[in-house]
Amino acid sequence: MKELVNKGLSDVLKNTLLCFLLMCSLLFSSCKDDPEPDPGPTGPDPFTITVNPANTQQEMIGFGGALTWYSTWLTNNVNKAQIADLIFDDLGIDIIRFKTWYYPDGYPDNTSTATMSDDGSKAHWDATNELYQMAKSRNPNVKILLSSWGPPAGLKSNNSSRQGTLKKDEDGNFMYDAYADYWEHTLDHLPFNPDYLSIQNEPTYTNSGWTTSQWTINETPNFPAYSIAFDKVYDKIKDKENPPVMIGPESQDVPTFAPFASILKDKPHCGVLAYHPYNITSATSNTQVISSLQTIGNFTTKPNLMTEFSDNGFTWFNTAVFIQNTLLHANSSGYIYWKLVWAAPSAGNPDNAMVSIAGSASSSTFTVTPFYHVIKHFSKHIDAGHKRVDASSSNANLSVSAFVNPANNKLTLIIINTGPGQVETGLAVTGKTITNVSAYRSAQNSYYQTVEGTSPTGPLVLPSQTITTVVLDI
Repeated sequence: MKELVNKGLSDVLKNTLLCFLLMCSLLFSSCKDDPEPDPGPTGPDPFTITVNPANTQQEMIGFGGALTWYSTWLTNNVNKAQIADLIFDDLGIDIIRFKTWYYPDGYPDNTSTATMSDDGSKAHWDATNELYQMAKSRNPNVKILLSSWGPPAGLKSNNSSRQGTLKKDEDGNFMYDAYADYWEHTLDHLPFNPDYLSIQNEPTYTNSGWTTSQWTINETPNFPAYSIAFDKVYDKIKDKENPPVMIGPESQDVPTFAPFASILKDKPHCGVLAYHPYNITSATSNTQVISSLQTIGNFTTKPNLMTEFSDNGFTWFNTAVFIQNTLLHANSSGYIYWKLVWAAPSAGNPDNAMVSIAGSASSSTFTVTPFYHVIKHFSKHIDAGHKRVDASSSNANLSVSAFVNPANNKLTLIIINTGPGQVETGLAVTGKTITNVSAYRSAQNSYYQTVEGTSPTGPLVLPSQTITTVVLDI
């Protein structure tokens, strides 16, 4: 009996096992008949930046910076040669903005530069002349813009270089001719010839803290006409050997640009229109920035130049985006950063200079800031005579400008990724073949670094919140 029971249990187990194996066999057979699983989407093709070098826009004057106040800190510093190598050679700038410091004591009776005490003029005059020599020895092609913050005290209505306006003579007429003589004396005493000249920085702005002078577009009972003064100065200096190109109005903001520029744009002796965009801050929306700059870009076909701007809450990245916007929407032929060299800020304040110096002592340390590298992205490979050409991206987060050299065999692209994510993009040049690619990138805490692994055929990787300069041989 026991053996029968054991045999019955054994048969049950065998049958159960056979059923299980049969079910597994059927299931496996069914799976083999199914098609291969869908691997899913492979992702979109890389985006493309397309450049058309045949469609040219503005010709470039170039990029640069201003050396005005604190120039003596630079020329007195034991590291001045090293700093000069950075700002005049490594940076690759095309233009320097100097302030005129020609304010002889007792002018106009005295025209000698031997004694100039107003606003530290003598020391800054000597420093400016030294900086000119340092710049030219490193970059013979660099251009000079000479700008005035106002006439000397002897030609001012309040007998002070600060505030006030042009003086009137005994007959109650503004002293335009004497003002033109002042500019002739300035150029006669300078040991160099400036390439560009601006008779008045920000003609509507005055400040009691430094040299300023107020002008109106046309003459009023209280203020002289900027337009008349502009013509008088031109007539006085036009026959000099290598006379500078006259530019203006160097308005303090975009709203004050148009009223002055509307007079200057039709003057053949005004070679370039100049503006300062101090109405724009880091809080200004991108739409407002573009709209404001377009009023300049659409104003006239005469070249325009942004000759002073910094600070206003802008970070290094905001600054890169803003420079790009001036090129694309104002059609500016250049950009001159205000603080090429400046005093280091007090503790807790942002350092907005390109190079800051800690003090006036010769042993003072200096700092190269992110703003230096921002300007380098534009200035190193884009030179005077290059032309902006049409460029577009299929990714809306990429802002792109492109410039071709006169030989038409090199393109420089400025690509800013303003978006939240990394972008891969291809590069295409209409009617040309890319033979070599080099690229340089800045990201937060990592500035102007060479991008490794670039090739004419491979995609370019652009991390979020970065600016990349791409140089193409074509």
